[in-house]
Amino acid sequence: MGNLWLRLQILWQKQWLRILVYAFAGFVVLAGLMDMVVMPLYTRHGQAIPLPDVTKMMYEDAKAKLSDEGFKIIREEERYDSAIPSGYVIEQNPKGGALVKSGRQVYVIISRGELKVTMPDLTEKSIREATLQMNRLGLAIGSRRYEPSSYYFENVVMHQSISPGVEVSRGTRVDVTISIGDVAEEIVVPLVEGRTLDDAKERLGQKGFQIGTITYQEMASLLPETVIKQSIAAGTLVNREEKIDLIVSTLPRGGQ
Repeated sequence: MGNLWLRLQILWQKQWLRILVYAFAGFVVLAGLMDMVVMPLYTRHGQAIPLPDVTKMMYEDAKAKLSDEGFKIIREEERYDSAIPSGYVIEQNPKGGALVKSGRQVYVIISRGELKVTMPDLTEKSIREATLQMNRLGLAIGSRRYEPSSYYFENVVMHQSISPGVEVSRGTRVDVTISIGDVAEEIVVPLVEGRTLDDAKERLGQKGFQIGTITYQEMASLLPETVIKQSIAAGTLVNREEKIDLIVSTLPRGGQ
């Protein structure tokens, strides 16, 4: 064993042998690099590969991801979108998962966020005019409250729950207070029996009455939310500050 080691040491002194060994080792390393890095890149070049899905990603993140995969991002347009935050990708073309060649341009649409609407000034406008204006803006009138006024004409908006000039989302509802004019102290109670609860509230409010207690009574023969009885009979002359109680129908328990 000792003689073998001595002979190997003597052989290693030969320059040609060292060069041969180093060359062989270098060849082995180079072959490994070719197999692990160069060949996969070569075989992938020119072939279709899956395109990453970058929708719902921040634009900068989408750009970095596509660049890492060998694609070029093109910012095509911006669009308002209530579901996707501003700066995020809404759509891409080609779509994520499509088989495309490396270097392909990917067109994206970026969200500008939700489109906001400026709340208009509804005061001193008739409720009809106010409703039409709100509808044109994609907004809506919410609940209506009626109050007497010696300044505002009848059916004119006196107050709104959201101040004019505030930026709001489309579909926002604003509650309003509507004038019933300068009414007398005593007024005639309207008939609301047989009407829906919402309709009864509207008719009583227009006359300046406030709704008192609402009691629900099971009644299979009537549609739900129908007024069965009012506490003050229709045609009665009462003070406008009088509150009117209502009995309203509801389905029997277990009924359809």
